[in-house]
Parts: sequence; C-alpha cells; structure tokens
Amino acid sequence: MSQRVRLATLDVLRGFCLLGILVMNIQSFAMPVAAYLNPTVFGSLQGLDGLAWVLGRLLFDCKFLNLFAMLFGASLVLGGDDTRPRRRLAWLIVFGLLHAYGIWYGDVLFTYGVVGMLVVGARTWSPQRQLRLGLVLVSVGPALTLATALAFDHLPHSILDEFLKYLDARTVERELAAFRGDWLTQLPVRATIAFSGQTSSLLYETGWRAAGFMLLGMAALQRGLFAATSLSPRTTLLFWVSGLAVTGAGIAVQFAWGFAPRPWLFAQVLHEVGAVPLALAIGSAVVRLARRFATATTTRAIASLGGVAFTAYLMQSLLGTLLFGGHGLGAFGTWSRATLFLTACAFWTLQVLLARLWSRHFGRGPLEALWRGLVRKDFSLRPRTLHAEEPSP
Repeated sequence: MSQRVRLATLDVLRGFCLLGILVMNIQSFAMPVAAYLNPTVFGSLQGLDGLAWVLGRLLFDCKFLNLFAMLFGASLVLGGDDTRPRRRLAWLIVFGLLHAYGIWYGDVLFTYGVVGMLVVGARTWSPQRQLRLGLVLVSVGPALTLATALAFDHLPHSILDEFLKYLDARTVERELAAFRGDWLTQLPVRATIAFSGQTSSLLYETGWRAAGFMLLGMAALQRGLFAATSLSPRTTLLFWVSGLAVTGAGIAVQFAWGFAPRPWLFAQVLHEVGAVPLALAIGSAVVRLARRFATATTTRAIASLGGVAFTAYLMQSLLGTLLFGGHGLGAFGTWSRATLFLTACAFWTLQVLLARLWSRHFGRGPLEALWRGLVRKDFSLRPRTLHAEEPSP
C-alpha cells in the first residue's frame, strides 16, 4: 500500500468522522446540555423525534468520536520528529481554548492537545504494546462509571450535585436564556460548561477514552488496518453484532427505567463498551468502501472534506452556533430532534461541496495553513505533499 493511498484512505475516514460527529454535536448547538444527557428532560421522544434519538444513540454517539481519536493517534505516528508534534499540539490547545470559550463549549481540540502531549511518545512503541495499553485506558471510563453506579446511594452530595446539575430545571432555564441572548450573555454559561469538560469530565471519562483510542489508532496504522489489510469480514461482522447488541441493551435499559440517574449510569457503561467494537466496525467498513470505490466522485469528495478536517470541524461549530445562538438566528431550543437530524444532513451536503471546490484550487484548508504556519512558518495553501502531515482533529 503506497503512502499516497494510505493518506487518501485516512482522509476518507476523517471526512466520514466529521459527518458522523455532527449528528450528535448539532444537538448541543441547538439544545441545553440536559437534552444530550437525558432526552426526557427537554424535547420530544415521540414519533420521528424518538427515532432520531435512538438512531443517534445507537449509531453515532461516541462511535465517530472514538474513530476520530484513532485517526488522531495515527496522525501522530505520521507526524515527523519529536519536536514538531509537541509544537502542533501546543497550538492545538490554544485553538481549543479559543473554540471552547469563544464559540462552543463541546470542543475536543483541547482534549486532543492535552492528551496528545501525554501519548505522543508512545508512537515509537510496538503495536502490541500500544494495543494493550490502549485497551486498558479505554476500559477506565466504563469502569469508573460502573463504580459510580454501584456506589450511587452512598456518594457524597457534592458528587451527586455535580452529576445531576445539568438535569435541574433551573439549569435548563438558565441555558435557554443565555444561549438565546447575545455573545456576552452566553459567555458565563459557555465558560462554565467548557471548564467542566476540560477538568472533571476530562479526568473522569473523556481523557481516558481519547488516550486509549489514540493508542489504538497508532497500533492500527502500524498493523495496516487503515489500508489494504483492514479487518477481516468475519471480525467486522462480529464487531457489528456485538456492538449493536450491547449498545441496544443500554438503550433498552434507559427506556425501561425512564432515564433515572442510577439506571442511566448502568446504561452508559453498556453504551461506552458497545461503542468500541462499533467504532472499529465503522472504520473497517469505510476503509473497504474507500478502497473499492477509490475513484468514485463521492469518495473523492469525502476525502476532500477529510483533508480540511480542522477547518471543517470549526466551521460546523461556527455555523451551528450562528444558526441557533441569540447572536445569530436565535433558534436555540426551538427545533425538534428530527429536524436537527435533517439539518445535519444539509450541513453534510454543504461541507462536502465546499471542501470539493476548495480542493480543486488549494491543498490545505485555511485553518490548516494557519496551524502549519504557526508551527513551521509556512502559511501556504499549496497542495499537500506525501510526507506526513500535521495531525487533524
């Protein structure tokens, strides 16, 4: 498998991930945090809205973000010498802070930058060592969630309050009022949520998961799983069946117990565990499709999107918050889940078309060029060469 084909496959995967994560992110652009955690607190679960939530939970939530982290880990292996990756990651942290506090609290750039700093040294390890530690780290989040569920009745009030605060009706009303207001009105609420994500959530769940999947991505790259070998059809099918079964069981638990906090935690364990094989199954399926239809217009268009992943990711946040925030069209908290799902599909079309048009004239996206320029003093938009590129979020 040539370097050119390998990079093209990674771009296709990255493009698919960008499309997939938008299905979940658009809910956070448009609704209070509670709607993401417990759909019965805000919004409807009837009819098409319920179907949109189930499909999002089953096929999108965590799956594409996990695969995104794997691709980020793979890109660290392709990232050159020991100095520049850390420079790139340092600037990624800066971009993440600006994104989280200035645009949208659900940023992943900060997490990838911080965690990337910790795992970048592992890119020289053997695939076996990366795989073993990656699986251990991926298991930490579900283990902590399970421990929380088992000890739920004995947890200190301070921990329970932290867990339940976003489900409180007063918190929901504060978020609605804030995000329907102007940018300055939104800032305190956005900053509070972003800070929680960069501290307690990072230490409790997201940091472990990101680190684990970055290591799995490093191992997968060295084993050729992003290229010609991929996963065997039997293994891919096993991952699909097991992932859907475990994730589906988690959804059933949530509906059976009415999304009560403690059962929700048990369901979350199933969700996090099921998301692992599903992410791998999705990645394997995309690699096979990209290889089979390498010259197809759709494949090339999605690869173009993956090639400007950094710009496209921030574009989603900017357009999403302008559409729903009070500083834009002010639709926050007014659209149904089914409408949001269709809106995500419209975003897909827009972004793929824009990326394809851009790629006909330039190789790098504007923010990719800025990021590269801050690291290497090279702000050009010229087409990418075949040497390893900077990791894309």
